[in-house]
Amino acid sequence: MKSLKTDIIRLLLITVGSSLMGLATNGVLVPNKLLSGGISGIAMILYFLYDINISLVLVVCNIPLFILGIFFLKRSFLAYSLYGMLMLSFWIEVTQSFKIPMTSELSVAVVGGILNGVGMGIIFRADASSGGIDILAKIANKYFSISMASVSLMINAVILGIAIFFFGIDIAVLTLSTMFVASCVTNFVVDGVNQKRTLFIITDEEHYKSISNKLLIDLHRGVTIIPAIGAFTNKRKYILYTNIGIRELAKVKSIVISTDKHAFVTVSAASQVIGRGKGFTMASAIEQVNSKSKSHTNTEEIEPVIPANIEEIDQPFKSEKVIFNLISSSKNDSI
Repeated sequence: MKSLKTDIIRLLLITVGSSLMGLATNGVLVPNKLLSGGISGIAMILYFLYDINISLVLVVCNIPLFILGIFFLKRSFLAYSLYGMLMLSFWIEVTQSFKIPMTSELSVAVVGGILNGVGMGIIFRADASSGGIDILAKIANKYFSISMASVSLMINAVILGIAIFFFGIDIAVLTLSTMFVASCVTNFVVDGVNQKRTLFIITDEEHYKSISNKLLIDLHRGVTIIPAIGAFTNKRKYILYTNIGIRELAKVKSIVISTDKHAFVTVSAASQVIGRGKGFTMASAIEQVNSKSKSHTNTEEIEPVIPANIEEIDQPFKSEKVIFNLISSSKNDSI
């Protein structure tokens, strides 16, 4: 029952997303002779030059891509993507008479990009695509380690080149603006406002407990402590690994700098964080440690520890099992 509900939700999301993309195509792009990216852009070029039906070209061009995908990609992804492609073709067909009146070229580029971006983002959130170069990009990424963005960029560069040749530089620039807006909006819809950041904080033996303590208690974020050795100094170091929300980044920087001004911190964008981690508290971590300790018949292997504060654990290497159960299993965040 739960699986059926999930499938229905995904199909609804794909339907809504493809309807917005169809609306962007006929309501904004086609009346102003602008192009979208991918196979849709190729179909629109053929429509403008030879008056060939966009939906028909979309379906025909996708057939070999889906056949290729059968051998290389998951069937579930292909099935939902096939539905997405057919729904996009359907919405492009039924919205042909719908036009959004606009006189400003800037408005055309922005509105067209927003509608396309929101539509694509919703479809991506359903773990599907609208077919086209997304299938080709996934295959290239999976088997040739070529990023999906690079494949999309190459295809769209060809489309822009054709636009310059046949329709002029002005149309090409507006098309590029529309693609840029669509890309930004898609990323926003997929990642949301609460984007994740991965932090590696390298500090010394004197400060690592204080920093991890503040991250655990003040921010309620899980921390993994990794013992290390500095290659140049040959001194013991500690790497604190954690995932936070982008809005918490300034606070974490303040915590680290105020505690250890010599700490080395790297921050990188996390495209996705999977796993439990919301609502972490010290109490929940201690409860996990104790519940795990009760499951062991050999009390010498791991003993229950109920610290009032993480600072009470003075020797991490001597009580390694307890500490790593306490900290490493403290559910690195999904914000």
